[in-house]
Amino acid sequence: MKDREQTKRKLIDAVGIIIKAKGFSGVRISKVARQAGVDRKLVYRYFGNLSNLTEAYVTENDFWMLFADQLKTVSKELDASSSQHFITETLQQLFTFFLKEQEMQNLLLMELIGSNPIMRSIHNVRETIGHEILERTDGHFKNSAINFRAVAALLVGGIYYMILHTRKNGFHFADLDLKSEEGTKAIIETVAKIVELSYSAAS
Repeated sequence: MKDREQTKRKLIDAVGIIIKAKGFSGVRISKVARQAGVDRKLVYRYFGNLSNLTEAYVTENDFWMLFADQLKTVSKELDASSSQHFITETLQQLFTFFLKEQEMQNLLLMELIGSNPIMRSIHNVRETIGHEILERTDGHFKNSAINFRAVAALLVGGIYYMILHTRKNGFHFADLDLKSEEGTKAIIETVAKIVELSYSAAS
């Protein structure tokens, strides 16, 4: 069992190395097996096919995929009043995770510049999770002038853009140092404030 897990780990890590060097188009069973130093038959034995292996790598490094089951479970228990805290916390965790996890940054960049079936599938899963969460807010914002789905879209998109845009220049944006405690605290607190103001305005 230990050897099996070690081999699976080697194969998943090998996919990551190849994706970073060549993109998704460079991922081939022979190359992955060579990079991992194992027989290519083990890809089929442990993952069934190359797509499942690649998806295992993506799932390990994407915020929404890592917490997909948890987010879906919790979202079903939310109502209009309890959703504010959950959404605030989720967006703050997304910012913290995305800021430090370069693997997810790389995946999102590849998703933006390429067209890969696996990344399209991951995108659809993200959208499904987001839809299930935002459905729980509809009651609070019904008959108000606040479109909270648009607010959430701007916050998520802003987090992605801000971090991707600054990763090559020291993570400075609008005079905020995203690598400093002060800078990250400012973003985290402001995310909470924007959500709070949106909920208050719709009350």
